[in-house]
Amino acid sequence: MNILFISTEVPLPLDHGHHLRTYHVLKALAEVHTVHFVAFAQNHSVFNYHARLQEICHSVEIFPLRFMGWRQIILLLINLFSPLPLIAQKYYQTDALKYIKSLIKEASIDLIHIDLLHISRYRKAMKQIPSILVNHNVESLRILRWAKVTKNPLLKLFLYYQYIKLRRFERRACREFDYCITVSDTDRYHLEKLCGINNFLTIPNGVDINYFAPEPVKVVPDSLVWTGSMASPYNCDAVLYFLREIWPIINQRRPSVYVKFVGNSPPSLLKKLSEVEPRIQYTGYVEDVRPFVAEAQLFIAPIRAGSGTKIKILNAMAQGKAVVTTPVGAEGIDAVPEQEIIIADDPCTFADRVVYLLQHPDKAQKLGQRARKLVERKYDWNSIGQIIRSIYAQFENISNYNSNMIIDVGELSG
Repeated sequence: MNILFISTEVPLPLDHGHHLRTYHVLKALAEVHTVHFVAFAQNHSVFNYHARLQEICHSVEIFPLRFMGWRQIILLLINLFSPLPLIAQKYYQTDALKYIKSLIKEASIDLIHIDLLHISRYRKAMKQIPSILVNHNVESLRILRWAKVTKNPLLKLFLYYQYIKLRRFERRACREFDYCITVSDTDRYHLEKLCGINNFLTIPNGVDINYFAPEPVKVVPDSLVWTGSMASPYNCDAVLYFLREIWPIINQRRPSVYVKFVGNSPPSLLKKLSEVEPRIQYTGYVEDVRPFVAEAQLFIAPIRAGSGTKIKILNAMAQGKAVVTTPVGAEGIDAVPEQEIIIADDPCTFADRVVYLLQHPDKAQKLGQRARKLVERKYDWNSIGQIIRSIYAQFENISNYNSNMIIDVGELSG
């Protein structure tokens, strides 16, 4: 089958959740199908990965985004007067549209995979072909949560405005696809309720369990670790929430604790605190987070905003680490609270659970071991890849396509 796979980003390097999911799904499909890959360049460095993608895909085309750098200000101004949300305007380009239309004819495309709501507008140019929309998040819910936690009044106003437009756009866009894939049943529930349709399937995020595995290294007592780019507003909020509201409680109860933030773009508060408090550290960008996670006693994920499943948490669990997170952080992960993951919904509880596990390292170790077994059972990319291929195989040998011919979702989700 000839598949057109359109992505908002080049999914390399494999340094964050979005890239990891997109890459593994792409790889799973390319193992048995002919895949034509189209993506957008967030920066010029991603063109360095063209050859590596070419090893997987039959063809690769990358389009530089028009609105980069200072031009994003122009896009913001334009969007103020548009009924579309900002993300829907950012990726819609005539050069990409022209290429996609041409490729559909020349390559006899059988199925279109659109990776993220942001690029769902391209669906209108290819109504005659079966299509799947992959939702890494519930975008409207994600931005609503951000609006609720930000302290900036102008940003809050802007985010609520985007939320109104996103909710309307998300509802309409999902109805235009044969299947919509979510990464968790929680996200699936939200979108089914929003859209009033039953064309959603859950395909969970996964882990390369051979790459992310327990390592025989000495664990540093009283050590916490966080991983993730703090350029993301959702990750940045998590770090600031921890530093402002959770860390003071932990520090008071157990002054020997230290925490390390692994990721680029640390907020100014983190930089300032690290200068006066040696037990608060940050690394900047690293290619491999595993050594930092391996040496830590606990993995923390104090996430308050966003949606979807947090791959950073699955990766840490795969390394056999005890994870302390929030209800938002745990969304979509089928783990038993207090047995495979610790969930805390307020600063005091979060600090209590961290201190308790640091005081009882044997319990933290057992929790991490159970977390590893959970990931092996349910979140191995090899097993998930088989599910992906079986779902996409439903579109093979469909002639005279119309949307009413597609197999009922209930048959695939049972």
